[in-house]
Amino acid sequence: MKITSLKVNEWLTLVANIAVVCGIVFLAVEIRQNNELRRSESRQALVANDLLSLTQGVENADIYVKLVSKEEMSAEEQLRLSFIFALDLRNREFEYFQYINGLLDEETWLAYRHVILINHSKGRGRVWWNEIGRGIVDPEFANLVDDLLWDAQPDGTYEQMATWADS
Repeated sequence: MKITSLKVNEWLTLVANIAVVCGIVFLAVEIRQNNELRRSESRQALVANDLLSLTQGVENADIYVKLVSKEEMSAEEQLRLSFIFALDLRNREFEYFQYINGLLDEETWLAYRHVILINHSKGRGRVWWNEIGRGIVDPEFANLVDDLLWDAQPDGTYEQMATWADS
């Protein structure tokens, strides 16, 4: 039986097509693994940011006491609170863009977003947002915060955190 060049070409074409399909499957698996890795790295960054914010809160509990009681704050205390607010706001901004880029689901983003209301829906937090916060974040994110705060009810989470054992 004589193998013709036409048969050889058909076989080579078939092998090439199979190789292309295998390559596409391999690429799809690689992309999926890369996306999973990106989500995992994003989640690790979110947790690290939260731990830093919580640590700052613990280390500056005296500031939150004054925030809740509406006592006057010294310039140093206002500066410390400004740094805490800036850190939390940057964390929310990072989370927002992770959400926009599909690396954070909506339910998680909405839970993180609530911290904006906790910090800036009333009193000193609102003044800080208007005077400082809006100017230190991406304009798109600033618009989102403005929209969120526009008709927000004052949040009492800090007061609740300071008095929960008294209930």
